[in-house]
Amino acid sequence: MAATFQTVNPATGDVIKSYQHLSWEKTEQAIKEAHQDFLKWRKTSFDERAGFLMKLAEKLRAHKTEIAESMQQEMGKLIAEGKAEVEKCAVTCEFYAKEGAKMLKPVPSDSPYKSAEVVFEPLGVIFSIMPWNFPLWQVIRFAAPSIMAGNVVVLKHADLTAGTAEWIGKIFAEVSSSPLLLRNCQVDHETAEKAMASPFVRGVTFTGSTRGGKEVAKTAAGNLKKTVLELGGSDAYVVLEDADIANAAKICVKARLVNAGQSCVAAKRFIVVEKVASEFIKNYVEEMRKSEIAPLASEKFKKQIIEQVEKLKSWGGKVILGGTAPQGPTAFYPPTVVVFEKNNPDMHAEEVFGPVASIIVVKNEQEAIEVANASPYGLGGALFTKNIENGKKLLAYEMQAGFVVLNDQVKSDPRIPFGGIKESGYGRELGTFGIHEFVNVKTVAIGGS
Repeated sequence: MAATFQTVNPATGDVIKSYQHLSWEKTEQAIKEAHQDFLKWRKTSFDERAGFLMKLAEKLRAHKTEIAESMQQEMGKLIAEGKAEVEKCAVTCEFYAKEGAKMLKPVPSDSPYKSAEVVFEPLGVIFSIMPWNFPLWQVIRFAAPSIMAGNVVVLKHADLTAGTAEWIGKIFAEVSSSPLLLRNCQVDHETAEKAMASPFVRGVTFTGSTRGGKEVAKTAAGNLKKTVLELGGSDAYVVLEDADIANAAKICVKARLVNAGQSCVAAKRFIVVEKVASEFIKNYVEEMRKSEIAPLASEKFKKQIIEQVEKLKSWGGKVILGGTAPQGPTAFYPPTVVVFEKNNPDMHAEEVFGPVASIIVVKNEQEAIEVANASPYGLGGALFTKNIENGKKLLAYEMQAGFVVLNDQVKSDPRIPFGGIKESGYGRELGTFGIHEFVNVKTVAIGGS
C-alpha cells in the first residue's frame, strides 16, 4: 500500500493536507502514456511548440497569486518572492518560445562527405526529480527548453511542496491535455528508482543535495540514462581590499538571504581581506539586522541549522549576530553572522541551508582565492574589486565554479547557462547549452561526389 504523507505550514506547524504516494503500477502507466504523447509531440513544428510555451506563460501569470500562496503555505516563501518566481518562469517560457528554434537549427559542418550537418533530435520522456526551495522555477527552467526541443516530462516533486506540484500539473493540463506534456507523479524513492530504469525514460534531471545526486547518478548510469545534476553549493564571495565595501556588503547580504538562505547558489562563505575586514563586517551586520526573511521550509531544517551553528562555533567561529532560534513548533531562524578570524579547513565542506553567513578573514588576494577554492563544491561565486581587469582574470582562470560574477551576485537567467562543477554536479540548464542537454546531437551526412 502506498505511503501517506502531509504538507505542513512552517510558520505555524499546522498540517495543510494529506497525500498518498503514487504506486509503481500507476507511475509506470503514466510513463507509458507520456511516451505515447512524446511520439506525437516530437513531430510538431517549432511554431507549435512555441505557441504552447506562450500559452503556458499566460496561464502561469493568470495563477500567479494562487501559486505564490501555495508556496508560502508549504515552504514559507514570502508572497512577493513567490510572485517574482512565477514571473521569472513566465519570462523563461517566452524566451524559449522566441529563441528555441534558432538554438535547435541544424548546423552545417565540414566533413569527408558531400555534405553534413548536425541536427538536434529530442530524446523522449525526461524524468525530473525536483526540490522544494524554488518549487516552480526548478521545474520550468528545465521543462521549458526540454519541451521546446520536443521532449515530454514526468515530474517527481518534493513531498514538502506537493500542493504546488499539483498546481504545476493542473496548469500544464489546462494548456494542453492531448498531448499532455508534463505529468505530476508524487512518488517515493523506491518508485523513482524504478521510473529511472523504465525503457521509456530517456533522460533524468535532478536538483537537490549532493548525496541525493550521487544516488540518482548511480541509478541512472546503471540504466544508461543521460543525466543533468544541479547539486549543493557553498558559494564563496571574495571581497578584496580595493572593493566598494558598502556596496559589496549590501549585495552579499542579499545573496545570502535569497529564499531565507535556502538556495544551492546562495552566497554562503564571505572571504574578506583583513585590511577591510572590520569595515565589511560592520556594514554586513547592519544590512543583516534590517533584513526581512521568511521562516525556513520545515521545523526539521531549523534543528539542522542549530546543530550547524554549534559546529561552526566549535571550528573557531564567533557568533556576532543572531545564533539563537525562537522556541516553539515553527521554523523561524534569525539572520546570523559567524566570523572566523582564522581559516578552518573543516568549514568549507559544510553547506548551511539557511540565513547563516560565515565570514572568513584572510591576509591577501592569493589566500582569498585559495580559501574560496577549498570547498568540494563549485556551483557559483563572486568577487568584489574596483580593478576590473584583475577581477575578470581571477574569475575566469582562478575561481573554481560554474557561474562567477564580478561586483554582483549570481542570478540564474534563461539567456545564460547555469550549473556547477565538482560536487555541485554536472550538465547545464538554461541558455543554448541547457536546451542541448536533452537532445540527440545527430550527424546527418550525404555521400557521393
